[in-house]
Amino acid sequence: MQGSKPSVCLLEERCLIKISGADAESFLQNIVTNDVAGLRPDQLVYSCLLTPQGRFLHDFFISRGQGGFFLECETSRREDLIRRLNIFKLRAKVTIEDEHGKFHVYAATERPEKIPAFQDPRLSELGYRFYLPAGQKYPNALPAEAYRDRRIGLGVPEGSIDMKPETDTIANVNLDYLHAVSWNKGCYVGQEITAMTENRGVVKKRIVLVSGHMLTAGDALSQNGHDVGEIRSINSLRTQGLAVLKLSVLDNPASPFTGGAGAVVSAQLPKWLKL
Repeated sequence: MQGSKPSVCLLEERCLIKISGADAESFLQNIVTNDVAGLRPDQLVYSCLLTPQGRFLHDFFISRGQGGFFLECETSRREDLIRRLNIFKLRAKVTIEDEHGKFHVYAATERPEKIPAFQDPRLSELGYRFYLPAGQKYPNALPAEAYRDRRIGLGVPEGSIDMKPETDTIANVNLDYLHAVSWNKGCYVGQEITAMTENRGVVKKRIVLVSGHMLTAGDALSQNGHDVGEIRSINSLRTQGLAVLKLSVLDNPASPFTGGAGAVVSAQLPKWLKL
């Protein structure tokens, strides 16, 4: 998926949840980090659900269609997301349905012909996303591994593989630069802490792109004998990965980083991240 040839990948680790009912829009608007008011059917919004303390819980894409909203989320964590959404439901006129198995989720480097598709709102280089009914599969689609390799190469985190639930903040994982937050909408869960961090501009660690040989997800990163970060995910060749790293250590490039078994690892901010 990294070359010039257009490609489509089937993302089996992603699925859809449907939220419908008279209060569906206001329900989402009051709890998620991005603005869904007036969302058009041809739009895709990237957003998150946070803890009241502003810590990451779930990320997802939101689209409107079939009389409600669809949330594209992690398949393995969809039940936790549904449970948390139901906590906020209270008396709202909202129906939350698990659509797992009813749709296929795809990522494409170019807009597919004759298929409604959404531009990925995080980064234009990520291409497009689209959904097909379970009985209709895109021919010759590549496995999700190809998409993950491209995403990691671009330095873009996604899901709990890169972002630790109840631990990371929006800024720690660069979602403040990936259009996951509306700074103009009203209150949402975790809004106060998220806005405070943005206004103060004090972020001590962020997701960075790491390179090396035989990288291992979960390995600690060290510099001069001190732990300075952690590798969160790696590509299929184990040559690139995403890691959360203290920003202060990037100022000392002469002192190398080491990962598992003392292997030398290089680290840099994603090209699109202009601090």
